[in-house]
Amino acid sequence: MIDDLDPRILDLALAVALGFLVGLERERAPDKLIGLRSFALIGAFGGLAGLLAADWGGWVAGVGLAALTAMILAHRLRLPAREPDREFGTTTMVAAAIVFLLGAACVAGYRVHAVVLGGLTIILLHWKQPLHGLAARLGNEEFNAIARFVLITLVVLPVLPNASYGPYAVFNPFHTWLLVVLIVALNLVGYVALRLLGSRRGAILGGVLGGMVSSTATTVSFAGLARDDRAAAPGAALIILIASTVVYARIGIELAVVAPGLLAAAAGPLLAFTVLMLAASAAVYPRVSRQSVTLPAQSNPARLQVALTFGVLYVVILFTLAAARDWIGDHALYAVAFVSGLTDVDAMTLSVGRLYAQGDLAADVAWRAVFLASLANLLFKVGAGCVIGGPALRRFLLPAGAATLAGGLAVLLFWP
Repeated sequence: MIDDLDPRILDLALAVALGFLVGLERERAPDKLIGLRSFALIGAFGGLAGLLAADWGGWVAGVGLAALTAMILAHRLRLPAREPDREFGTTTMVAAAIVFLLGAACVAGYRVHAVVLGGLTIILLHWKQPLHGLAARLGNEEFNAIARFVLITLVVLPVLPNASYGPYAVFNPFHTWLLVVLIVALNLVGYVALRLLGSRRGAILGGVLGGMVSSTATTVSFAGLARDDRAAAPGAALIILIASTVVYARIGIELAVVAPGLLAAAAGPLLAFTVLMLAASAAVYPRVSRQSVTLPAQSNPARLQVALTFGVLYVVILFTLAAARDWIGDHALYAVAFVSGLTDVDAMTLSVGRLYAQGDLAADVAWRAVFLASLANLLFKVGAGCVIGGPALRRFLLPAGAATLAGGLAVLLFWP
């Protein structure tokens, strides 16, 4: 029966429904300017304006929006000029204009867009207090990091040429900087979370945050702490292991962006090794007290120098992989993966992912190269932790690190 209905009737019903949902959220707010029924009618108003605009021209929707704005302003001016009303009224007036346009979009054929934007509008209206609290907690350092991320994303990225240059055509400025943006974004999430949550955290959350920002820096910092305070060695080992486990979540995200097909092939071994890393962390956990730990201070990950360094490293590794494969063969990739993985897994992961996406690498060779790079990085961190941390840290980190590395080697060699 529903198939016999005019599709425009369903579009109008959707417009009213979106207005109803936004109005439901506004109805619950104190000192509301307009409420549930008004928003539902505004959705219907927008739908009708869009319907008529299809035959009479877009000016109908423009006149309708202007009339709506005039009516709401007139209503607002009749209210007492109290500051809470003024602030709330501005938000509600903007929401009303959005609902009108969402109604028009529904009948213009943009149903999915209207539903998505309507949902986001409800979330933004409902999360008033959390969002205001977040803005209040952002200090100069956090905002500076976000501003620099905006610089490298919205200012630098659009002006770069999207073309390949140099030997093996591996240097594409736009593509390279796009991956720089991805890595900086991952680091920035951890950095801002660390700044907002505070540096004193439990060992588990401390390891997660440390791994999100830099697992290598976290390893070196907590190894030094264990050297100076033997009682802190179990907690330091746990944090290092958890931070190293987070690396595999980063690898999964990076592959999902640059080579989704490769992620499907790598998901099994990566997940298996992640479980092994979690088991090693769980073995150390009973020796850790419930006292909080102080995470090391982290530098701004959105600095231009950091972005440029990663970009250069990515291009160098990508060129080295292409040259080694051309001169020696696929097996040379493993040597490059091991050496480069000692210092940076991200650049190696993205380089291999790009070669796979271009059809230059088989999935089996590609995921093993990425996994080998991650094992080399883990070997470096375990070795650095044992050397810097001394006997106290070595007692906990060496057995766990050796067991996980042995398990990782087995996965690398015998995974089908």
